[in-house]
Amino acid sequence: MLRVVLVVGLLMSLIACSGTPEWKGVYAQKNKKIDRSKLEVPPDLSQPNASDSLALPNIAASGTTYSAYNNTAYKGDIITPANPKGVKLIRDGSQQWLEINATAEKLWPQLREFFAQVGFELKREDKQLGVMETNWLENRANLPTNWFSKLLNRVSSTGLRDKYRARIEKTKNPNVTRVFITHQGLKEYAAEDINEIKIWWAVRPSDPELEAEMYQRFLIFRDISKADAKKLVANIKSKDRTRIIEKEETKMLQVGEGFARTWRRVGIALDRIGLLVEDRNRSGGLYYLRITDDFRDKVKEEKGWLAGLFSSKNVKIKDRYLLSVNAEKESTIISIYETTGAKADIRFVNQLLTDLKSYLD
Repeated sequence: MLRVVLVVGLLMSLIACSGTPEWKGVYAQKNKKIDRSKLEVPPDLSQPNASDSLALPNIAASGTTYSAYNNTAYKGDIITPANPKGVKLIRDGSQQWLEINATAEKLWPQLREFFAQVGFELKREDKQLGVMETNWLENRANLPTNWFSKLLNRVSSTGLRDKYRARIEKTKNPNVTRVFITHQGLKEYAAEDINEIKIWWAVRPSDPELEAEMYQRFLIFRDISKADAKKLVANIKSKDRTRIIEKEETKMLQVGEGFARTWRRVGIALDRIGLLVEDRNRSGGLYYLRITDDFRDKVKEEKGWLAGLFSSKNVKIKDRYLLSVNAEKESTIISIYETTGAKADIRFVNQLLTDLKSYLD
């Protein structure tokens, strides 16, 4: 009996001493050969919509810094110089993105191949908007990695799932392209209810560390050394700079910074939340939002009051909304309306602004 106990103890110690995963995000590797014939340049991406409604501010031309572009006193932006591989990192608060000396037509198939290499499948591609979105995969980073543990990993679960959205933006310089990668996560919960155990998945906050890691991996995929990639893309802490206010008999989000920076950061935050931007008009300060199935499912999984929005006879979530970004003195005000211009339901507004606040702080 003592011998059995010692053997079991030894096995448990092997599990406990297993190696730490190299990355925080570890996903299933399918090791299948990539069909490069499917990675051709999308024709729509090579001829983007050049209408004014989709025009984007050029914040990196001629060495212009974000602060100079915004013409405010805020000095928190960090713009790293382009390295020999032609990559520049722009960082603002808890958000960061890449500017790469390459055309969008060249980067699009690279991103597709990169996600396939990491282990993801693309479930959505919008060539006109320059957006691609992966499937959900279990993040197995917290599972032990030694030989014995791998035998158990087939039937074990971490209870975490991740997916990513990549967005490509062209600049006024056709040879410089912005790349945004945002994370969305789910967590598994279980609770005993009378004679059964209920299991469900609920949304967990987007993880800036996982986003930074995916940027690093993408740079390594593009032949930048691991040391340089980690030095270029750093984990950063956010600062509280927003608050929800009541104005004109509705809720609004007040952001303590100028319009240009807020406009950019709102676009990234909407990606993190899981909403789809169908169109945008920067001159009018408007984002045209479409409520995605993922967002509806996320809301249904919430255990709070918002779950009642989708079952209530009095409130119906619409498919599309307008999000307004307006400059006001030293700050910027974000508000949400129906497409007709009418005020959106206050409960829905409060929830969406709360989500935005968590990503804009």
